[in-house]
Amino acid sequence: MKKLQAISLFSGCGGFDLGATKAGIEIIWANDIDEDASKAYRSILPNVDFHLGDIQKIGNFPQADILIGCYPCTGFSLGARRRNKNFETRDLYNIKGNFLYTEFLRALKQIKPKYLFVENVRGMLSAEDGWFFNQQLEGFKEAGYTPQYKLLKAEDYGVAQARRRIFIVGVRKDLHDFKYHFPEPTHGLKKEKHFKFLQDLLYSMDRWPEGEYFDGPFHGHYLTRNRKRSWDELSYTIVANSHHVPLHPMGKPMLKVGKDNWKLRGNENRRLSWRECAILQDLPHELLDIDSSLKAKYKVIGNAVPPILGKKLIEPVVKYENS
Repeated sequence: MKKLQAISLFSGCGGFDLGATKAGIEIIWANDIDEDASKAYRSILPNVDFHLGDIQKIGNFPQADILIGCYPCTGFSLGARRRNKNFETRDLYNIKGNFLYTEFLRALKQIKPKYLFVENVRGMLSAEDGWFFNQQLEGFKEAGYTPQYKLLKAEDYGVAQARRRIFIVGVRKDLHDFKYHFPEPTHGLKKEKHFKFLQDLLYSMDRWPEGEYFDGPFHGHYLTRNRKRSWDELSYTIVANSHHVPLHPMGKPMLKVGKDNWKLRGNENRRLSWRECAILQDLPHELLDIDSSLKAKYKVIGNAVPPILGKKLIEPVVKYENS
């Protein structure tokens, strides 16, 4: 039976794509503008025809059954909105990257795949009363698709971190017999499988891996909130900025000393290593040991979609097509 084929745009290091391959999809073509992401992608998915460069300079795309896109929306992340509280719609419009979804839409109209899959930051839903998010949905509808979306919690599917992201799935309108349903959670307190916690993945690892963690000072914004979860908890969200990576669970918990003011305790305080972040992202850390800076490794890992989510999201389509 021939595999469904997919094209991936804004692919990053290939987290979603790796999950898609595990679901039985063949990724035939991928693109990203970031050189470090391209190194990571090729280390994870070496057989994919990967194109490094600006998507705006790509004229034609191959034909495929599925289009995957995790286009950046810089101004809508919760972190960006905390730093810039006075954004107006016109300001968000002008932030580089926020309207790269139009390039995804251009590719969609050209390829006309059966299905589309998109990841977005959760701040998209509330920013400007959802105006920009609705622009995307309307664009997909006008292109001939029936889109639906859902906020997914990564921990509900076996990822050991509290990570919230919006996923959009679109089905071409001529596929009348198929109704997409988002996957049901597989992990949780009332599920057969319990949440995965930090101790399940990191406890046996080296506590002080030389050269693998960012050892810059803890100051300013970092100490405005708690950054350390205990061994028997989920990790905080793995982020792309090396300065703001969560703390390793060893040692004493942080102490709240005032409003937006937390204090480190004891001598066992360090940020999670890039390798630990990769493991908590469900990424193959042994394949990500690439020739890139520590900062770059944190970046491509923190921006990735955990592969297990990609797999779960695409499985309903594979099941339908193979039925």
